[in-house]
Amino acid sequence: MSAEAIWQGDVNQAICAFTFDDGPTQLPLELWLDVLEQEDAVGTFFFTGEWMDRYPDKAREILSRGHVLAPHTYHHRRMAQVPKSVFMEQLKLTELAYQDATGLPCPSFMRFPYYSFREGNLDWLAEWGYLDIEGIDSGDWDGGPAEGIIAKVEPQLDNGIIVVMHSNDIAKGTPEALRELIRIAKQKGLRAVGIPEILDSVGIEVGYRPWKITVEVPAELDHPMDNWVPLKDDQVLYELAAQTVEWNIPQYTMQFTSEGEWLEHLETPLEESGVTEDRELFTIQDNYGSYWGYVRAGYTEDTLVLLDYAAKEAQADTLVYLLRWAVETASRLGLTQIEARRDIRRMNEMCRQLGWQSEIKEDQ
Repeated sequence: MSAEAIWQGDVNQAICAFTFDDGPTQLPLELWLDVLEQEDAVGTFFFTGEWMDRYPDKAREILSRGHVLAPHTYHHRRMAQVPKSVFMEQLKLTELAYQDATGLPCPSFMRFPYYSFREGNLDWLAEWGYLDIEGIDSGDWDGGPAEGIIAKVEPQLDNGIIVVMHSNDIAKGTPEALRELIRIAKQKGLRAVGIPEILDSVGIEVGYRPWKITVEVPAELDHPMDNWVPLKDDQVLYELAAQTVEWNIPQYTMQFTSEGEWLEHLETPLEESGVTEDRELFTIQDNYGSYWGYVRAGYTEDTLVLLDYAAKEAQADTLVYLLRWAVETASRLGLTQIEARRDIRRMNEMCRQLGWQSEIKEDQ
């Protein structure tokens, strides 16, 4: 059975959605974000996975400022021209880029680049549990001035309307047009919302697809774990909070900006996917009195689950130190697997280099 593209929300509700495709590389993303914030509007950004990999800090900023980030394929391919294997690969690559950039699972709706899709593509999307979100064409893709964009969109601004715009290096007139169109929408009694609210207006609940990596615990370590010591007392926790706030850890830079916020995070027991943190496993990498990393974990009958970890340095090699700790700990507890839900692709590559068996899979 063929799926259908979603072109608008409930025509009986006074809401509309401004959406933006692609992802800029030269123009500042803030040109769009600032307008939305100043006009008290929510935007939805359909950006490529390639862009998320290049600018993970910007991906997190979109979310931290209250907006929606969604897939636009990984390589901005014309999806009507690709076989099913490439089509599905594009979706998976984008979801992994999204989760690695934001620490969150990717929403299961997307937009095709260039409006390039055919009925079979919609069937494949349905198999993957996805929806395609389209809308009215603002015409900003040709780089024209704000006046032309406004003239094309204004007559169509009405209940449930989804406006397709761009946030890239060509759409230079879009931020100015966006400001005026939001004001016009307000005059018409419309509230600019994200795509999840548009979907909710027609009775559709947004799904999310999380991923994880599983690592088979090897029979023996290649090298012993380095300088990992158990958390001793509250004083060490206070010192760790004071140091981690300076690390500028990507996954947390938009959440924790003070020592107090870090301390609250580190003090609060974690639970994820039904696994509760074992505080006795809270371990710190102590490099001669200076802390270089920490890890928090829990475990199931056979699996050590890495719930939270961070390092002073961002290099992928720090994941090797973490993995060695995890293998040592899992072996001591009689566990056979390790699971993680962050840094999935980098961790998978480190396992490959170490000669360990690992697999990236859906987190069902």
